[in-house]
Amino acid sequence: MSGSNARAEFANLYRLTRATALDRDRAKAELKALVPEDAKEASEHGVRAKRSRSGAISFELAETEIGHAAL
Repeated sequence: MSGSNARAEFANLYRLTRATALDRDRAKAELKALVPEDAKEASEHGVRAKRSRSGAISFELAETEIGHAAL
């Protein structure tokens, strides 16, 4: 894998973002545990959780409502 600037760049990016990626995975797992079993969708603090028909939960950033300031 030597001799490529792209490889060096992406290897460095991988190393630099690994801890953040692990934090994100942990946050997703904790958020999934907080979604009520009977909820199809839940939204709070700028994050929306959606449950698929198969039961899988996915997350997306929720749009902030106009006229409401973030605290």
